[in-house]
Amino acid sequence: MGPIEGMWLALVFVFILLGVIRGFLKELGLTTVMIVWLFGMDQIIPRVEDYIRSEGNFLEGIGITEANMGTWLWLLFTLITLVVVYVAYQGETLAFEGQPPKGVQGVLLGALIGAINGYLVTGTLWWLLNRYNYPIRATGMFIDFSAAMPLTPAAERIVNELRLLPPDLLGQGADTATSLGVLPLLVVTMVLLRVIR
Repeated sequence: MGPIEGMWLALVFVFILLGVIRGFLKELGLTTVMIVWLFGMDQIIPRVEDYIRSEGNFLEGIGITEANMGTWLWLLFTLITLVVVYVAYQGETLAFEGQPPKGVQGVLLGALIGAINGYLVTGTLWWLLNRYNYPIRATGMFIDFSAAMPLTPAAERIVNELRLLPPDLLGQGADTATSLGVLPLLVVTMVLLRVIR
């Protein structure tokens, strides 16, 4: 498998195509849902990690300890993120009101919002992989662990130096439950955009 940033860009391209096909008004619904989920995740992850690190929690009884919590939390938050995306796309979607523009303007707006959604979804999934030290490494996907450096220099720069993935860029990387970043402002803005017409 190729480098993780290649897979990331390929998946963002799929979301761009979805944005063009569905139109930007429907895609703004996913944008809103993902921003709300990012805000929730930014608040939940530190609390869950602190709870697992505490003595005598009930999770120790089922085998979830600080030593293996990375794999379990990666799996949990990845599944929740995928369910959030699935629910946002299925059934009665949170589409914004109005008439989408026709022609090139509609295609460009759909592609732009699709790219933002691709960044939010795939960037969040990559961030979860990185936060929990790539628990899928045993499969050999994305990362050549025989090399001295687990990520390519470009991926290392995106993730650890520039911190460009959504939870780091928009939130505070789930470092503490009290830090907020710009996510609350984005949540309020997206809700206001949905309500005020």
